[in-house]
Amino acid sequence: MNFKWSKGLSLVELMVALALSLVIGAAVMQMFLASKTTFRVQDAMSRLQENGRFAVGLLAAESRMAGYMGCGNIEEIDINIIASPPPLDAANPLGAIMGGANNVTSGNAWSASVGTDVLIIRKASNLGLQLTGNMAVDNANIQVVDNRLGLRAEDTLFIADCMSADIFRATSVSASGGKTTVAHANNLNTSNRLSKAYGTDAEVMAFEEITFFVRDTARLSNDGTPIRALWMQRRFANRADTSANPAELVDGVEDFQVEYGIRTGNNPIANEYRTANNVTDWSRVVSIRFRLLLSSADDNVVAKAGEAVQSINFNGAAVAADGRLRQTFGSVVAIRNRVR
Repeated sequence: MNFKWSKGLSLVELMVALALSLVIGAAVMQMFLASKTTFRVQDAMSRLQENGRFAVGLLAAESRMAGYMGCGNIEEIDINIIASPPPLDAANPLGAIMGGANNVTSGNAWSASVGTDVLIIRKASNLGLQLTGNMAVDNANIQVVDNRLGLRAEDTLFIADCMSADIFRATSVSASGGKTTVAHANNLNTSNRLSKAYGTDAEVMAFEEITFFVRDTARLSNDGTPIRALWMQRRFANRADTSANPAELVDGVEDFQVEYGIRTGNNPIANEYRTANNVTDWSRVVSIRFRLLLSSADDNVVAKAGEAVQSINFNGAAVAADGRLRQTFGSVVAIRNRVR
């Protein structure tokens, strides 16, 4: 047979070509979908790990510094409290440097998500002010170089030189002649006198309270699910104003659980861990153990059913599989000012 003048394709050849094209196209599509799925999982995982590391690092750093008062030997110093009301237990000033709430209910003071925990840390501010006047005698006010802390009337302050320490409330804060005068009169203190006249080796710090909690962000994910986040509120003791508004730290935090390490007897380390509602003596808390449950913002990242479904248990219960990637983070932190 002479095929010299044959042109085009036969039906069989066309069908074979179409079949090969379909197979190759299906393989390419499968590779594309697999790559997209892998990308979504890796992107969600990287975001979870970044948020988790940041949250754990910040929680650990602040918890470790609970009870910071500017001196390493603060437990060996008699702390004189004249602030009225005192920010801490006047009979045991270092007893309540940490606190919290377990599995909060609706209507709580922080608007925290129901069933999550709240962690409260109390300490002196990291920034201290140096004295510059009124150091010869103990009178009703002190003078500092400037007011970088933004102090004002009714703030609770801490002054220490690592030999003595006082906690008092400012009744007025005024600047004049290149220095700031902080008065501590009787109307907000039990006395208008500190325990002694402090010198240039003393520091004045604001007494602050730092609170961590989880609550809704008022944002919704692409499937309409509310997005929760970890929040931090840093405020001066006894001050309640707009400066104390909480700041959102990381989103995707679904749950936050805290347990407190209790030392019994003369043991320097924790013998057991308890939830906040089971702590009877906060002065025996020497460490904390916390856990965070984070989830991806998008659903359809992992399988919702079948053998490939992600199995997560948190706080004694299984977490429903809804297609979101989840991961738990946590740490055990010793309170530096309690562990010797």
